[in-house]
Amino acid sequence: YNEMMTTVQQKYPGLDARAEGIIGIALMPCALELAQAYAEIDTILDESFADTASREFLIRRAAERGIEPTPATYAVVKGVFSIDVEIGERFTLDDFNYEVIEKISVGTYKLECETIGSEPNSHTGTLIPLDYIDGLETATITEVLIPGEDEEETESIRKKYFNSLSSQSFGGNIADYREKVNDLSGVGGCKV
Repeated sequence: YNEMMTTVQQKYPGLDARAEGIIGIALMPCALELAQAYAEIDTILDESFADTASREFLIRRAAERGIEPTPATYAVVKGVFSIDVEIGERFTLDDFNYEVIEKISVGTYKLECETIGSEPNSHTGTLIPLDYIDGLETATITEVLIPGEDEEETESIRKKYFNSLSSQSFGGNIADYREKVNDLSGVGGCKV
């Protein structure tokens, strides 16, 4: 705004160039729009490059190189029951619900948490059935069989993206081996 007013004063010295004058009032909305446009241009510039992009645009940039964030997974736990229960029965523990998905042995089952991510991993203890089960006396989660995982962190995706620029993976070379092994669920890293 100040630069616009200075330009008006220099080119047209006889005009009223006060902020409360007609020219000042006319230029104010234009100056506000230009300031907003410059802010949006800065945002577009930041989102265009992988080192400054927000998660959403980093994922889009990484997808151009075939890189996707590792998705979140559901925890699978071992449940021990006083009787055999049906596949599909649902139970609750703390703030989490679990569904029976597979029989391991008599009275022992795999249950999958209905909440995605790592938060349920630390919860073991007494289960409460969501529907009445005749004859059920005890139901307990004894251990986590497959820990739930959270979606891949933004900085990890950024690192994968930049690593993909410096090494091409193909046909079983070291970069290909690292990429394939690190993509396996439960693998935190590998050394080749």
